[in-house]
Amino acid sequence: MIKNILSYFRYLPHAKKRYGVMGALTIVGTPAAVQRGIELGETGIVCRRVAVRYFAEVNDRLEGITGEATLRAISAKFSRDITVEGEVAGATGIMAFNLAVALTFANDMATFGDGTGKILLDEATETQERSGWRSVSVRASSNPMLP
Repeated sequence: MIKNILSYFRYLPHAKKRYGVMGALTIVGTPAAVQRGIELGETGIVCRRVAVRYFAEVNDRLEGITGEATLRAISAKFSRDITVEGEVAGATGIMAFNLAVALTFANDMATFGDGTGKILLDEATETQERSGWRSVSVRASSNPMLP
């Protein structure tokens, strides 16, 4: 067993020489072309996650006489499902969202499509834990024909 432990240390100088300092982060390529983390902070929470799902609300295959799709009806613009999660940091911004009121987010909600349509709150979940931070998860949606 001692031989096994000693054999491990035999490779340690080689690893340090080859890989440099263990745990260091090196960005290879053009850092300006990639984004790491959340682009902008949201008001009212310390943002942990922003997810936007873009989809066609209408996406129907129209079958011909043989039962095979011959035509397709698809929306001209994207609808969006938006989820924002984070730790509570105040009573404004996201923490002041209400039903039937148009919402505004700091982060991109129009990466795909033109971003038309009012964003409305669908649901909000608040979580409080004994050994954790008070957090919130907000779900909203947008349909392009909502002015």
